[in-house]
Amino acid sequence: MNSFIKKYQPDTLKDFGLEDSTHEFINTLIDIDSLNVLFVGDPDAGKTTILKCIIKEYYKGYEENDYNNNIIYLNSAQEQGIQFYRNEVKTFCQTCSIIKNRKKIVIIDDLDLINQQSQQVFRNCIDVYKNNVNFICSCTNLKKIIESIQSRLMIIKIPKIDQVKLNQICNKITTLEKINIDEKSLHLFFRYCENSLRIMINYLEKFKLYNQQIDSVVINSLCTNINDCIFDELLVLLINKDIISSIQLLKGIYNQGYSVMDILDCFFSYIKNTDNLSDESKYKIIPYICKYIHIFHDIHEDEIELSLFINNIIKLI
Repeated sequence: MNSFIKKYQPDTLKDFGLEDSTHEFINTLIDIDSLNVLFVGDPDAGKTTILKCIIKEYYKGYEENDYNNNIIYLNSAQEQGIQFYRNEVKTFCQTCSIIKNRKKIVIIDDLDLINQQSQQVFRNCIDVYKNNVNFICSCTNLKKIIESIQSRLMIIKIPKIDQVKLNQICNKITTLEKINIDEKSLHLFFRYCENSLRIMINYLEKFKLYNQQIDSVVINSLCTNINDCIFDELLVLLINKDIISSIQLLKGIYNQGYSVMDILDCFFSYIKNTDNLSDESKYKIIPYICKYIHIFHDIHEDEIELSLFINNIIKLI
């Protein structure tokens, strides 16, 4: 049985719901067989899905097994350094396409996470083989792509999914899967989704497995590792400068098996989305939480730091 992510993943460019002008432009590039493109967008914009849709459209009429060897996929997690680009990629580009009247394709996901030396070698590949090979890339941070690559690829910006589109997809899935979400709780649900389609679909799959009416209590239980009600209580204690009770509350969460990082990550999301705190206070607190997350991630994680964290946060509220 497919997960909801696979089940409801767009299969074609039309399904993806791109702006008409962007959709038409991509179709034109496919028609003229000039797909040297760099897609730019946020992590949840759907860049990887668009790449898959383009490949299906480009090799339309052929089964996936027929054209798999005509494509090489690269990403930052697989990066083997300069020699890989000089040898394997070069060898791939030099061999002929196995699909008649169609070029081979080099796909690089997260190009901005690949070091600049490897990007330079990749740029040389584009110069030498662009007439016989299509180069399709994606990135989140355009500033990390060297200028010489930017000038050689068509840059297409993919906007982050908006609330209207999220609502449409949510309605479609809840209708098809017969998931009953209380209308009054939808605002709370979308707050947990943080404008991310992937997060929303994963939560909807949880609701499907739960197989009962979904209300705010259920949403608070299923959509977060630590219930928001606990952080509501913590916020009141912090505002009242009750440092001892605040520390005891956090230690209680820690003793339930949550790591310090778990607690800080959930508290970060809570502070970002809560209506119980002014924007001014949020702007003071959020950088401090991020600082602690960075320290625990790169240096150490110790339970005693929760007490120091509370002591410093109280001074900011």
